[in-house]
Amino acid sequence: MKCYNHHDRDAFGVCTVCGKGLCLECMKQDSKDVRCKNNCQKGLKGSQILSFAGFLIITVLLLICVFD
Repeated sequence: MKCYNHHDRDAFGVCTVCGKGLCLECMKQDSKDVRCKNNCQKGLKGSQILSFAGFLIITVLLLICVFD
């Protein structure tokens, strides 16, 4: 498989969001998955913020139920 952005390079990973093959220059890898460095990686930060906001909302609702 070749890199989606660089057709002359071999892909070393596949983005877990969009499924594109990526060379080492185009991929961003963390402990869990591989993502497009310039596109899908940006979405990761937004989803982490939403997850944290959801956690806070659930925590507040539980505290309201417990102390009500």
